[in-house]
Amino acid sequence: MDRVQDQYMRINHFLMCLIGQWPHQENWEKALIQTVFAPLVFAQAVLQGGGMITALFAGDIDVFMESTSPFVISLMCICKYVNYTYNHKQMKKLTVVMTDDWNIHSKSSEEYDILCRNYEIGRKVTIGYAASLYGSMAPFLAVPVVLNTASYMGLYNASEGRPVMFRLDYLLDAEKYYYPLLVHSYIGTLGFVSIVVAIDSMLVFHVQHECGMCEILGYRLARIVDATTLNIDLHPNREEDIGYEHAKDCVIMHSHIIEYARRLENANTTSYFFQLGFNMVGMTFTIFQAVVKLTDPKQALRYASFTVTLLSVLFLESWPGQQLTDYTDKIFGYITSGEWYQISLRARKVISIMLMRSYKPIKITAGKLYALNLENYASVVRTSFSYFTVLCSMN
Repeated sequence: MDRVQDQYMRINHFLMCLIGQWPHQENWEKALIQTVFAPLVFAQAVLQGGGMITALFAGDIDVFMESTSPFVISLMCICKYVNYTYNHKQMKKLTVVMTDDWNIHSKSSEEYDILCRNYEIGRKVTIGYAASLYGSMAPFLAVPVVLNTASYMGLYNASEGRPVMFRLDYLLDAEKYYYPLLVHSYIGTLGFVSIVVAIDSMLVFHVQHECGMCEILGYRLARIVDATTLNIDLHPNREEDIGYEHAKDCVIMHSHIIEYARRLENANTTSYFFQLGFNMVGMTFTIFQAVVKLTDPKQALRYASFTVTLLSVLFLESWPGQQLTDYTDKIFGYITSGEWYQISLRARKVISIMLMRSYKPIKITAGKLYALNLENYASVVRTSFSYFTVLCSMN
């Protein structure tokens, strides 16, 4: 990558390398990290699921309900990781295209500024998202440490059991294996959060790159003719038809934008379908648990932090989709507001092709059924709260 481009994506580069998913990472390094990282982190989901199932068979509904939220969230994170691993060739291609586009358009100062402006948005969103997710998980992570420290100092009575990250009452002897399980739960939780931040923030940069390309296309369409004149030659020689050459370049760029969005959509749509389902279920149960545990402030705070995390994850899956739709919809306006009437009939036919293609909206979907945008984000949140009220009425 270009040095400036890499500076904008430095945090993403680090996080993706940390989880062994950076497209340009050395194969041996990626294989080593995935061999150690994935089994160690995914084992947490196995333990959570095992504890939840054994609690259900034992008839302890309270432990089952308490275990559901962490397990569903773990499944959502695994879905992200598996999808990125399975589609690694497409993900690498997207990153290569970003690099190639940067190298091409950075030769023009105006187009370079457009890309820098959009990449800066991606950098700020990445920082804010990382702070939001790691910060919202802090109460959940801090409770066992604080209570163990207080117990060691004689300020807290641990007679009712030592604090744990998640319940394994019916699967393992949590008292006997307390410290190994606690350390592993910290590794697993931080690993899952890192997966979410790394992969979702890369999606933000892919979309911001696409937004920058749309703005560059608009910039070029606005300058499709060199100078305004009343003396318009509708049938110039092809060799002298500069407007036609500019229009052809714009159509090629528009096709490039559509192809990039199509590749991004195909690489993520199936994963987003499952993630959306897991997110809705997880949000429903975390809200329910936070309300049920209101008499126990430390537990209520933990589940409230879970809810904030899930809301943040769903928002950062929906907001880039909204951005992509908004910016690609602007292409129609760029075309119609340009000085197309100053170009030849040959060039106008080329522009009309781009105009027809801009009618079809470009979007990111979950399973080709659900469009990721802010309107549907609000619908999912409302649906989760509806399920929550149903659970409360059954309680």
